[in-house]
Amino acid sequence: MYPLQPENVYVHETVAGNELYMGRVNRVIAALEKPVVPTVYADVDLPEMISNGLMAKRGSMGTLDEIRDPSLLFNTFRFDDQASERIARLVEMGVTQTGSLTNLLGHQAFRWANYNQEGDPNRGHKVCRPCWRIHQQNGCVHRCHYCGLGGLLIAGVNVEEYCHWLGKLIEMHPWQLTYLLDDDGDPPGLEPELGCLGELIEFFGTLENRYLIIHTKTWNTEWNTEWMRELRHNGNTIIVWSVSGPNQSRFIEPRTGTTEERIEAARIAQEAGYQIRYKFKPIIPVKGWEEDAAFTAKLMFERTDPDVISLCSFMWMDIDDLKRRLPVEHLDPAFLAAAEEAKDTIGKVTTRPFPPIARQRIYETHLREIRRWNEAVPVSLSTESFDMWKSLGDAMGFSATDYPCGCGPFTVPGAPTLACHPFRTATRMDNGRIPCVTG
Repeated sequence: MYPLQPENVYVHETVAGNELYMGRVNRVIAALEKPVVPTVYADVDLPEMISNGLMAKRGSMGTLDEIRDPSLLFNTFRFDDQASERIARLVEMGVTQTGSLTNLLGHQAFRWANYNQEGDPNRGHKVCRPCWRIHQQNGCVHRCHYCGLGGLLIAGVNVEEYCHWLGKLIEMHPWQLTYLLDDDGDPPGLEPELGCLGELIEFFGTLENRYLIIHTKTWNTEWNTEWMRELRHNGNTIIVWSVSGPNQSRFIEPRTGTTEERIEAARIAQEAGYQIRYKFKPIIPVKGWEEDAAFTAKLMFERTDPDVISLCSFMWMDIDDLKRRLPVEHLDPAFLAAAEEAKDTIGKVTTRPFPPIARQRIYETHLREIRRWNEAVPVSLSTESFDMWKSLGDAMGFSATDYPCGCGPFTVPGAPTLACHPFRTATRMDNGRIPCVTG
């Protein structure tokens, strides 16, 4: 696993009392750079732990004076109907109710994402497919400056029970073919010692026409070479690498590994029989970004054969927030100026801070460099606006409704064009019968 030096390791009593679960935790502890004596806790201890700073380092990492490895917290997913009661008890004890309580209490194994459906506040300016998202972890070790998921990594370790309920969820939703794991974590970082991801990969290996998607920035080639090859994945796991150019990875994503290391990890996974994909996400216009785009596209096709590539510019925040998080001395001045100029007119759309003309230039440049080496691989936009799809749809050969998405619920290996309407086909059908669900 990654070389880590967490300040603390917390183990919930439901983990400490189970030999199988504790064995997983002990393997992780044994692999740490420095020994840490784990702290066993119960729900009743959470108010004091939070008061003592359990979540204090969850701010944007680029704003912190010092970025350290996250503390580790191991719990179990609670497959019962007691989430609201447990949260209420913590609130009565003085804890502020936030979304983090759901993860701390083990109540977010599965999440219904109602993207582009009724109730989605970003419905008009963000194209994304409604689907079920699945979770094993919350938090990350990569220290990307723009991210707020450092400080604490929460991992649920009762993977056998997890797969039981996931199987029932899959049976209830025959329309969903692929399941994205952890859009708020990067599970390979603790593997193979933790052992939960391998169990999940092999679970999907037993299914017919159902696929696990792992979205990662990992450079952990040991994870690929010595352990991943032995798993019985049966072609049912897709691994999507977020890639960025050398300057972005060096200055802004310090623990993710270099561009070369990520692509090498993808090559090894492909050699082991896994379908691999790439997302240029997020694309930050650093100085030299065009040369970096050319270098990265060339390298990925020299070493690998992805079935789809997605593009997503840096977004989700105002320009002032961007300047707080990122080292502006490394950013392209023209793009900073464009974002400043659009500051008062762009509104609160998720695609801010860069205006459409700037983002379109980013996408056209990356598309051109990809096509220089491969004329056939599908290229799509990720979490972009409908207007951007109208502008670039002809160049990409897809529309906002039929494009093959790198992590969407219908894009099976080979990335065929969608045969169904993604916004009409996706229907939530669990009717409260699956516990540990949010959304």
